[in-house]
Amino acid sequence: MKQIAILSGKGGTGKTSIAGAMGFIAENRAVLCDCDVDASNLPLTTASKVIKTSDFSGGFAAEIDYSKCVSCGICAKVCRFDAVIKDSGSYQIQKNLCEGCGYCSVVCPVKAIRLTPVVSGSLSLSTSRFGSFIVHADLHTGAENSGKLSSQVRAMAREIAAIEEKDLIIIDGPPGISCPAIAAISGADFVLFVAEPSQSGLSDYKRALELSQKMRIPSGLVVNRADINPEITELLNRTARQANSEVLGSIPFSDVFPRALRSLKTVPELQDCPTDILNTLKNLYHSITRPNTQGDYK
Repeated sequence: MKQIAILSGKGGTGKTSIAGAMGFIAENRAVLCDCDVDASNLPLTTASKVIKTSDFSGGFAAEIDYSKCVSCGICAKVCRFDAVIKDSGSYQIQKNLCEGCGYCSVVCPVKAIRLTPVVSGSLSLSTSRFGSFIVHADLHTGAENSGKLSSQVRAMAREIAAIEEKDLIIIDGPPGISCPAIAAISGADFVLFVAEPSQSGLSDYKRALELSQKMRIPSGLVVNRADINPEITELLNRTARQANSEVLGSIPFSDVFPRALRSLKTVPELQDCPTDILNTLKNLYHSITRPNTQGDYK
């Protein structure tokens, strides 16, 4: 089973559009997964139909058993997050402020406080418009542990791929190099970086490339909107070559990408998709899925 992660050093580079295009070209031969749990957009471009959804618990919060509580107030005194307040003579824990450290449950003299799991998101399995399974998730506003949820998305994708006997997983990763991005590429066979030709795009690409090098994952580069700044496009390609990362192509600036998003479709589905862009996307798919991008399939 081969796992291809598509990442970018920053948001807005076209990563999700390219991930959706790769999924469309693969049809039902691949399992897709969207590891950008803070802003899951891949299901929108693939017009996914949800099959099942389950709750995700990424942490714990303290809860008071009022049948035992004696309103001593020790919990409020030790809480460093101001999560415990006194209201109408009794103490209450505001779960949106509780960090789940458990200190209040330790110091409570009557053992009236316990930690309970907090539902902080959802994990879903869907089918795309073109017949493939897609695993995606949504983290609730302000919730934590997006890296853990991203790992669960990956785990479900591997499980579905094994059950359905698919030998390819396409991972739409989150932007940046934080915990969710690390979770998205851990164990991947190849990382495709999508970069844009700007100074910030170059800086962010270097950071993301360094991450894949430290994790010893082979990588390739595609530059989107490459013609808006040919000089930085060349710098991006040179940086990739110096790091022994494959230069896999470039895509010119085109309104086909925002039009596809507005239509809730992938780029190759548009009838007026420019031939050069369509051919680049097809060549890109064949490049990242060929066996010698990381030896033979596992």
